[in-house]
Amino acid sequence: MDVLFGAQRADLGRWETRDFTPGASDGPCPGDHHDAYQRTVATEPAGEPLPNGPFRRVAASVLLYEVFPPELVQAVVRRPAELGDTLGARHAMGLGLSLFFASRVVARFDGPAEGRWRTGFTYRTLAGHPTLGEETFAVEKDLASGEVKVVLGAWSRPGFALIRLATPLARRRQRQVNLGALDRLQALALTAQPG
Repeated sequence: MDVLFGAQRADLGRWETRDFTPGASDGPCPGDHHDAYQRTVATEPAGEPLPNGPFRRVAASVLLYEVFPPELVQAVVRRPAELGDTLGARHAMGLGLSLFFASRVVARFDGPAEGRWRTGFTYRTLAGHPTLGEETFAVEKDLASGEVKVVLGAWSRPGFALIRLATPLARRRQRQVNLGALDRLQALALTAQPG
């Protein structure tokens, strides 16, 4: 984890050569935290996503890792998420202090499966991340009903002793940023595109 002050730039390059957090590749264990957030954000006509509709607007934002309210978390990415990419997150903590850490994309998807069109990615934490785990960011469209949902899911456990001690605060922060993500992506889905 990097501690940044004021306008100090985050250095994604320092993270791109790191291995996964030890144990993260083994998957979840008993006692790990499991989070699942979802919200219906729009409805489109049945069938494939509309080219400029709510689903595609949200999908573009998800793939750029622009999911969280920028006053809480700023994404540090080089391009839309692809398998193997390293994505960074700068968490504003107040008083000009930010924490920066990164994860690597282990899955990326965009297509139909089981009656839904699903776009997004899963990433796994890298060594030095305050937690150990994986998180999935996705937008899904029910091809029969047209319902568009944002779906966020994760498993994690503290990666450092200090984080173990601060688990209630860290969990509160995780909840805050994920609920903020649902709000941000819903607002994006509802934003009318100029015609």
